[in-house]
Amino acid sequence: MNNVSKANTMQLPLFPLQIYLLPGGISKLRIFEPRYTRLVKLAMGDGNGFGLCMKDEETMCHFGTRVIITDFEQLPDGLLGITIKGVEKFLINKHWQEEDGLRFGDVTPISNWTPSQIKFVDRDISNSLKALFDEYPEHAENYPLPDYNDMTWVCQRWLELLPLETNQKQWFMSRNDHRAALSFLHNVIDEQLKSDS
Repeated sequence: MNNVSKANTMQLPLFPLQIYLLPGGISKLRIFEPRYTRLVKLAMGDGNGFGLCMKDEETMCHFGTRVIITDFEQLPDGLLGITIKGVEKFLINKHWQEEDGLRFGDVTPISNWTPSQIKFVDRDISNSLKALFDEYPEHAENYPLPDYNDMTWVCQRWLELLPLETNQKQWFMSRNDHRAALSFLHNVIDEQLKSDS
C-alpha cells in the first residue's frame, strides 16, 4: 500500500516527459512550447512547482514527481533553460487538458523514502555510483553535495540512471521505502562486479 501523506490533494500543471526524476534528483530542461512557458510562469508564481510525469505510450502514468524550479537561463539558441529538483512523489487522481494543450492534474502527495545510513554490505553500490559520477562530470555537476552515505539518495540516483522499463520505474515509485530498490541494485551491481573481476 502506498504511503500517501496526510497533505491535501493539490492541483498542479503537468509536464509529460520520459525523464525519470525522484525526490532529490536534479535535471535541466529546455522550454520551447508556449504551453510550457505558461507552466513555468505558474510554477514560479505559486511556488508549488509542477508535476513531472511519464507516459506509457499515450497513457499518462499513475505516479509522478513534484518538482520545483531552482534556476533558469536563456540558452544560446534563445530558448529558456530551467533547472528542476524533485521534491516529492505523487499519485495522479485525475488529469485534464486545457485549450492551449497544457495538462493539469489533481494529485495526492506520497511520503518520501526515509533517509537510510549506508551499511558495509552496501558500499559497492554507493562506490559504483560515485565512480559513474566521476566518469560523467556533466551529470555529477548537478549534485555539488552528493550524499553517498544515504542509501535512499544513492538508490534514487541509480534508478534515475538505469535503463528501466516505464512500468518498472512506476513500480519503484509506488514503494514505501528504498528496500526493494536496494535489493534490485544488489542483483544488478553485484552481478556486474563479479563479471568484471
